[in-house]
Amino acid sequence: MADQSSRRFTDQSGTTSTVIGKGIHVKGEITGSAPIEVWGSIEGKAGTEGLFWVREGGKVGGEIAATNIVVEGQVDGTISAKDKAELRSSCKVEGNVTAKTVAIAEGSFFEGRVHMGGSKSSKQVNFQEKRKP
Repeated sequence: MADQSSRRFTDQSGTTSTVIGKGIHVKGEITGSAPIEVWGSIEGKAGTEGLFWVREGGKVGGEIAATNIVVEGQVDGTISAKDKAELRSSCKVEGNVTAKTVAIAEGSFFEGRVHMGGSKSSKQVNFQEKRKP
């Protein structure tokens, strides 16, 4: 069995997500502790103590704060993850990213700064390409 800490956090089972569906636009502040999936759009500050997932086609205009954040859609604003932030190949992010661990996929659009604020006990991990050319 694989070590749970090495798995992508989106593969892990968890509680039911709050879903902002396609065609839905939310203006204001969203907070909570359950995972949030955004297929539609949010204009304002959004945060959760769980996973915050901006799905492909989803848009967030404002600050995102969560334990873990995955972006496949568009974010215009600050991303602050307590643990991990993952910018996937389909994303467009304009804003700063702060997290202990940050992954930016090839093909993603990112304009901003990255600040990785790991704990003193965290070790540096070097990237090694595993795909064959």
